[in-house]
Amino acid sequence: MFPLNIDSNIIHLRDTFYSVLTNSSRFNEKIFNTFSEAYSVYLKTILEGNNISKDLPELEKIVKSRISNIFNLRLREEDFVSTISDTVASYSTLSKSTGFGQTYQNFSIWWANWNNNFIEPVRDTFWRTPSHKIAELEKYSLFHYGSISPTGATTTAAKTSNIAPLLIVYAFINRHYILDLVPEVSVVRNLLKQGFDIYATDWGTPSAYDKDLTIGHFVNSYMDKSVDLIRETTKSDKVSLFGYCWGGDLVLMYAALHPEKVKNVITIATPGDFSVDDTLLSIWTKNMNVEALLDAFGNVPAVLINTAFELRNPIEIIHKYPHFFEQPHGSESTLEFFATETWLYDSPPVIGEIYREFVKYCYQENLFINNKMRVDGNRVDLKSVKAPYLNVVAQKDDLVAPPSSTALNDVVGSKDKSIIEFPSGHVGLIMGHRAHKEVWPKVGDWLKHRS
Repeated sequence: MFPLNIDSNIIHLRDTFYSVLTNSSRFNEKIFNTFSEAYSVYLKTILEGNNISKDLPELEKIVKSRISNIFNLRLREEDFVSTISDTVASYSTLSKSTGFGQTYQNFSIWWANWNNNFIEPVRDTFWRTPSHKIAELEKYSLFHYGSISPTGATTTAAKTSNIAPLLIVYAFINRHYILDLVPEVSVVRNLLKQGFDIYATDWGTPSAYDKDLTIGHFVNSYMDKSVDLIRETTKSDKVSLFGYCWGGDLVLMYAALHPEKVKNVITIATPGDFSVDDTLLSIWTKNMNVEALLDAFGNVPAVLINTAFELRNPIEIIHKYPHFFEQPHGSESTLEFFATETWLYDSPPVIGEIYREFVKYCYQENLFINNKMRVDGNRVDLKSVKAPYLNVVAQKDDLVAPPSSTALNDVVGSKDKSIIEFPSGHVGLIMGHRAHKEVWPKVGDWLKHRS
């Protein structure tokens, strides 16, 4: 029996290596062919007679658009999508077979502890709006921001008013500080200047110990305890909820399950109808072999998330750095650029079970928008959301398709429903100077009229 078992393990490992090599070769071949096609388009474009006379910025715009179209077309083809899924699954199986996956999980315990206790407290201090931690539930923290006067002065206590306190809920896939990245384009600072009392979630860095946490645990435990604590602290009957990206899905789930505690609901660039979300990340996610990935690593490694973000638009990755540095920039724009880049690649691991639930129930089965999703056994019926609802949509969003977001207004049960559609991308809605002049004052006015 013992020799047979060894032989079977060797055969399994051999087959796994072969699968990795086969799928990697397929993937690399498709990427190479796509770049080759893009290069041919580049040469053809610059040699076209009607383009020779164009100035460089105009020609660069044409070239970039045509090449981006090539990648967008090829990277969503069915064969390429299945190749990505097969490649990730084969590497995951190999990682489990060789013990690398378990090594990663052991390392993630140390890394999460280091991040949560040493790196994040320092990182969350520089250029951030003054705040203090008022609660810590396991690794999740609840922060309360100080107030900022219209002149920019800060105080340790929030401004008192009749307006319900506002709880910001972030997605799991990126760090929480995107809404307070630098002072000049901080959504938190913008809303504080308008007189709102703001609290915010920080999900922290998960480790292998957290891999079994569910959406229900966050919605019915963490969020509910936070809302109750805010209500007790502020003597307010209800709390307004503000969710960015997947965080918007979380606040809608909470508002549907606990409507008596919710004053207003605001979602920002939030996916709703996943059947119409045709962005590259959504297409890849719908076809992902989640079981193999999580079986090996427990949580979704941050490197996989960052690689997916880069792969969806490789030309932008190649183009943006030379384009930024080809002309002089002031200290403010340089700080914003590097702060945004730091945030983009500062992705935490995504908790395994939460990722499994989002992929299965939302991306693959589209239960959320159809009021069939269950959280802790309770059906999430968006018609049960009764609080006034504001949906802010980025019209050029390449991470969440705008029709996926706008569909929420047709399903949410609130009688008072509004929508703001703005011509920006997913991050531009948060970081763009124009958005801070045009969108966020409207959001503040909407809230004030529903106090």
